[in-house]
Amino acid sequence: MTRTKYLYILLVIAMFLWGSSWPTSKILANYTDTSIITFWRFFFVVLGSFFVLNFLKIPLKIEKTALKWVLIAGVLNGLYAFVFFIAIKHGLAGKGGVLVTTMIPIFSYLIFMIAIFFQKNKKSTHKITKSEILGLFLGLLSGFCLLNLGSLEDLFGKFNILFLTCSFIWTLIAVFNHKAKGAHPLAINFYINLISILMFSWILFDVKSYEIFHFEFKFWISMFVVAFLSTIIGTSIYYYGIHILGSVKANSFVLITPASALICSYFILDEVPNALTLLGCALAIGAIYFINIYGKKA
Repeated sequence: MTRTKYLYILLVIAMFLWGSSWPTSKILANYTDTSIITFWRFFFVVLGSFFVLNFLKIPLKIEKTALKWVLIAGVLNGLYAFVFFIAIKHGLAGKGGVLVTTMIPIFSYLIFMIAIFFQKNKKSTHKITKSEILGLFLGLLSGFCLLNLGSLEDLFGKFNILFLTCSFIWTLIAVFNHKAKGAHPLAINFYINLISILMFSWILFDVKSYEIFHFEFKFWISMFVVAFLSTIIGTSIYYYGIHILGSVKANSFVLITPASALICSYFILDEVPNALTLLGCALAIGAIYFINIYGKKA
């Protein structure tokens, strides 16, 4: 088996690790306050990332020009995690995993097109293709299915608003993360999480925050999956895949994440997705494919 085929297998595993973080995060969210879970999740991510960077001999040096973008991305990352853990308490993990992971590339594309529209004194070479129009249409249809809109009240329900907010915040994180050049992606990700943990460092003065060390084994298994397997290992494989295969081929594996979130939620939480969620998942995967992958080169 060639190195590329091994990498394909690793990328599939990484996407399932990302998908597994949804049901395990819901387990974590039900143990204690959101701010406490958010802090300790970042704590273990930063700790684990430091050892991974040292093992891979990736330097922590970062250019000064990237600092402001890293700072903004770090603050948004902390906000995302906080909103995410609130959202996961109120909604189905599988459906939330599909909604967030599929809306991120759609939001990204819309922001990209808005930026081109307002670009001054520059003529953009980008032309909207038929596949992108089809992708946006499929994305719109998937949104109606996943939001499960029975009334206007459903549109502004707690579940939909929180998870759509997560999607939008993560899209902004990706924008500022992309601007933060001058260091290895994993090093930049380390600093982003370091800033995020500082946002919630006041938790250390709360006696209640240390109760986690008395929680049962189920909590720690879930924390291991969320912090180490999903965030550190899964993300490292993803970045390595981009380096070897190129962004388009590597990002094509992201299409697995919505389905893996549903599968993992079924086996871990016994969540059975309804027909609209499954249809929305299929349409959203098609939308991502036509917007970001179809007709593009690696």
